[in-house]
Amino acid sequence: MDLTTRLLLGVTAFAVLGYISFVYRGCAGDPNCHVRICGHQFCGVVYSHPQDRPAP
Repeated sequence: MDLTTRLLLGVTAFAVLGYISFVYRGCAGDPNCHVRICGHQFCGVVYSHPQDRPAP
C-alpha cells in the first residue's frame, strides 16, 4: 500500500470517527435523545420531546 492510499484511508477514518463523535457527544447530555435500534442493526439517533412519550 503506497503513501497516498494510507493517507486517504487515514483521512477517511478520521472523518467518520469525527462525525460519529460529534453526533453522540451532542446527544449524550440530552435526556430526550436516544439511539434507535432496528432489529439487530443500529438505525440512528432519535430526539423525542417529553410530550411525545407515553405516560408511565
